[in-house]
Amino acid sequence: MESPPASPPVPSAPGRVRRGNAEDHRQLQAAIVAAAFELFKQGGTDAVTMQGLASALGRSAMSLYRYFDSKNAVLHELWRVAYAECLLAMRARVEARQTPGERHRALIESFLEFWEQRPDYYQLVYRTSGPDSQIERPLPEALMPSYGDIIALATRVTTELADELGTGHERIPLATEMRLALLMGYLQSRFANPRYPWRDLNLLRTACIEATLSSVVLCLQGKLGAPADWPFR
Repeated sequence: MESPPASPPVPSAPGRVRRGNAEDHRQLQAAIVAAAFELFKQGGTDAVTMQGLASALGRSAMSLYRYFDSKNAVLHELWRVAYAECLLAMRARVEARQTPGERHRALIESFLEFWEQRPDYYQLVYRTSGPDSQIERPLPEALMPSYGDIIALATRVTTELADELGTGHERIPLATEMRLALLMGYLQSRFANPRYPWRDLNLLRTACIEATLSSVVLCLQGKLGAPADWPFR
């Protein structure tokens, strides 16, 4: 696996931002995001407050509202950063491969590696929704273009694989969603169920990758077991 990048450090409090200076505006936005991520790692979403960010940056809470209009806006930006980094990592691995089968494997492996190497990102993005969450979650595609781009990349890889197999395109949406469901099941098991006495996580990971690869192919070929009225049988 690739070595995980270091978590973004909390920058020192930037100097006074001059109104209308785009570069200073960008730098303070980045400082707010980095500080928010550190606060999240320390105490979850409850720890990410405008007052807490102001204290970390040595500024008044009111001054931060020029950059983010609410705590939710800050958390949404953390999501956007996570998905943008995931997209870059996946795209680089996929584009480096030659055949549809190789690109399909690279898609799966890069997705798993990204979240495995960044458990704090995984906690933020996939385990902060639900009744106790303070994040209002709109449609991800509308909120974060990178999320939609990840879906588009996965769909393109599935389409290339279907073309290589000669199966047609009618099962591509199902195969794409099934792959995501299988991979998320593995990640959720690994991160959300640490008390289970996993015997060999590396072996389990390899088995999950191979099972996912095979399942997508079988789905595209219409060979998965299904009820008689299943539309893709």
